Amino acid sequence: MRNLRRLLAFCIACMLVLTTSIFMNINSGAAAPRPLRKSKLGAHSSSSDQEWAKDFSRYGLTATQCSSEFKSLFYEIERAVAHRNKIGNVNESDIDLDWKPEGAVRAMIYNQKLYVLESKINNDFLVSRALSTLHQIDRAVATSPEPLPNIEFSFVVSDFPDIKHQHHTFWALSRLAIDEEIWLMPDFGYWSWPLDLVGNYEQIRAEIKANEVVWEEKVHKALWRGAIKTNNRVRSSLIRASQGKSCSAGLALSIADHCGHQFLIHTEGRSYSGRGKYLLNCESITIMHKSEWIEPHQSVLVASGPDQNFVQVERNFSDLESKIQHLLQDSRLAKTIAQNSAKTFRDRYLTPAAQACYWRQLIRSWAEVSFRPKPWVLIDGGKKRLRGVPFETFVIQALDEDHFHCPVWRKLSLQC
Repeated sequence: MRNLRRLLAFCIACMLVLTTSIFMNINSGAAAPRPLRKSKLGAHSSSSDQEWAKDFSRYGLTATQCSSEFKSLFYEIERAVAHRNKIGNVNESDIDLDWKPEGAVRAMIYNQKLYVLESKINNDFLVSRALSTLHQIDRAVATSPEPLPNIEFSFVVSDFPDIKHQHHTFWALSRLAIDEEIWLMPDFGYWSWPLDLVGNYEQIRAEIKANEVVWEEKVHKALWRGAIKTNNRVRSSLIRASQGKSCSAGLALSIADHCGHQFLIHTEGRSYSGRGKYLLNCESITIMHKSEWIEPHQSVLVASGPDQNFVQVERNFSDLESKIQHLLQDSRLAKTIAQNSAKTFRDRYLTPAAQACYWRQLIRSWAEVSFRPKPWVLIDGGKKRLRGVPFETFVIQALDEDHFHCPVWRKLSLQC
């Protein structure tokens, strides 16, 4: 019976074409990231259930509250600031986008308002990412209880932000360790995905909590959904590691349905994979191979010790079976890891409040080591005009494809 249970627990659920089409574009990330900490989340690691039940669905925490509640969240921002202090402040030429043919936006925050200065968004796939990112920034600014500094910046939403590693300076979804100039920003999925099966981030969290089941009632299987071709080297290794095990096939699963399994396997995609933040909202054990791509919440992952909140395996999954079997033999440890994961990520570091705090800390820290933007330009007759397009206007224009792809000079001359 024990052997049968192990086989069931180790099963890698097979994927269908329908599943592939749903999840392949969530993936977006290769040099070694910051070493994972053994066990140390500060005061939060020993918090009571009552403390973990704090309401972090609000976006309006103060800077002091953010620093107090999310002590381990800002490592990547601090690293980026330290790097700029070493090589010099960001200047206007640093954020120029001439090198980037698509998937990038240049923007400005001035007097608590967001403006789009330049956009290189050439397809619907990139449009949804860019708009979701801009919406998040605008929300973080609009809900800030304290004034935020004026800044000018560029961000990239493509999977490979600086594919030639030319050390450009911008905000991105993930980075390799060698790309020290890149500043990490939250994933676009924290706003929404343009697919009903995925949807809005807060909606997903609500459905996960409403449908969560106790550990003992979860399916004793290791679940993975994805397209092998998205990262053939890593994902083929996973399939090989699962050969000979009992395997179940099924139709596409919602994010909440994933949480019905005790073990959830997460792999990198083309670069990083945005699916991880969803899986970490489950009170399950997320299993991740050693990663090459760094995300903002990497500093909160704990690989071992009393605060362990996920299970790390080799990139070729050679130790996957042995680690799952160890957890099956020690059910108390397995349940503790799952509970630590939910307390750390679902209830704190991946909450709406944490995301807004990260955005505002990113804005403040960028301002500390960057140039001051020049918000006004002179037009005919010496009159002043604010640069760029207000965020609200830009979003409406994005609904009109012809207008959205119209160059600025043609818009100003009313040619489109």
